Amino acid sequence: MNGQVIYSKNNGIAEIILNRPEALNALNNDMIAIIIASLKDAGNDDAIRVVIMKGNGRAYCAGDDLVDMGTAIHPNPSDKVKEYYEGYPQIVLAMKELEKPIIVAVHKYALGAGFEIALAADFIISSEEAKFGLPFVLRGLASGTYLLQQRIGYHQAAKYLYLGEMFDASTAQHLGLLYDIATIESLEENVQKLATKLASSATKSIGLMKKAMHASAGLDYEQAFKLQTLSTFVSYHSEDHKEGIQAFIEKREPKFTGK
Repeated sequence: MNGQVIYSKNNGIAEIILNRPEALNALNNDMIAIIIASLKDAGNDDAIRVVIMKGNGRAYCAGDDLVDMGTAIHPNPSDKVKEYYEGYPQIVLAMKELEKPIIVAVHKYALGAGFEIALAADFIISSEEAKFGLPFVLRGLASGTYLLQQRIGYHQAAKYLYLGEMFDASTAQHLGLLYDIATIESLEENVQKLATKLASSATKSIGLMKKAMHASAGLDYEQAFKLQTLSTFVSYHSEDHKEGIQAFIEKREPKFTGK
């Protein structure tokens, strides 16, 4: 695969690493396509139980590359609506559709499209040095209008969208966006610890819960509980449920397979 994105799999864990440090891992069209393909591969591989997304260099991801995109090397579609929809939003959709947990590790900057991708993850682990923001308005663009509002509410989202201000890891934690904050030195260890825990969990059930949680956002109570009931029914017939019950009876830790 293109060296701008490194994709690897080991011990049930898939890693997608943004590797364009000279551009602060800003996204171009090739990178977007590779990230989406990697997410789909992880979804189709039964051996993969969890996905980690992170970046090399001085940033996790500084957003879309406004200089590189639209060049002869990385051309954009002639239809602007198609261009914007087929960009990083397709990464977000692929993350949502992946019925496996996703961890994003933010060691420095997560801005614009980079922050949107982090918001689409199931867990964000941040270093103390990280900075977050959706500075679209500073470039005269209207974007970032869904995920941040869904996560932190209208008025808080308006503050960061309308002013384009960045905020630090402590603020992100206060807003409820982070699973954990680590030192820059311990970030990788903390990410791997969580990934290992998730990879040994009942990932079939996690996938069903993730799918139901996303689908329930636009449903009323009755519809949401019907969906929850269907998820429970499917998980009841899983191998992991049988193992969970047997482990409880035998008073031991369950050994889940994600099936």
